Amino acid sequence: MAAANPGRPTGPAGPAPASDGQNGGGPQYPCVDHPWTPPPAGDPLWGGQNPSQGSLKLLICRGGGALQGWPRVVFAPNGQPIAVPQVSPAELAEQAIAEMDLSAPDIRLAPPADSPRGATIGFPVWMWTARREATTGPVTRTATAGPISVTATATLARIDWSMGDGTTTRCPGPGTPFTEDQAGKPSPTCGHTYERLVPGGVAEISATSRWEITWSGGGQSAFRTMSLTSSAQLPVREVRTLNTGGPR
Repeated sequence: MAAANPGRPTGPAGPAPASDGQNGGGPQYPCVDHPWTPPPAGDPLWGGQNPSQGSLKLLICRGGGALQGWPRVVFAPNGQPIAVPQVSPAELAEQAIAEMDLSAPDIRLAPPADSPRGATIGFPVWMWTARREATTGPVTRTATAGPISVTATATLARIDWSMGDGTTTRCPGPGTPFTEDQAGKPSPTCGHTYERLVPGGVAEISATSRWEITWSGGGQSAFRTMSLTSSAQLPVREVRTLNTGGPR
């Protein structure tokens, strides 16, 4: 990796501000030249550079135009200052998205997954996720590096429930929590009714949240999606009635 912006290496006493080669070469980026053992010659990290002509530096830069807290490996030619890597809006967007800590559905079922009897064929099952910012959104985070700020927002578009009997139920949101006064009634937003027994008598349920993420900043904007899946098991039984009264 060739040096692009001249800077000043960090001394043993701690981080020193590095220059981006602009604005008269004033201090811009405080970076730590982190001690480490570089890989042997020929490793892809060398980028085709010859170890006899320089060394690899592991930089952790905070602020300015460098990505906050993210380590970067740069090649420093012998006798030249360290080049400080620059951040792109897309990289800042990924940092903002990572800080959201988005989660797969926190599955809730009625009857509950730990019920000894579980679901009954012909009776409604309710599905939903516990409400938290990370499971239902919307979530907004901003990442900043020097003059560049990128803001990303994640919105839960839907949850797809694979019910273990070959069917998938697409729910437009997190679902409706079950309450006892709704016993025997179908969920108004996210439910399923088993029509037959499942193999082994236990349904393997998976719930996949579909997130839509938009970000903008640094003169750029973009849209992406993310899918996160969790799973649960639910016994499925059949109730049979036996008429012992005989003919009348």
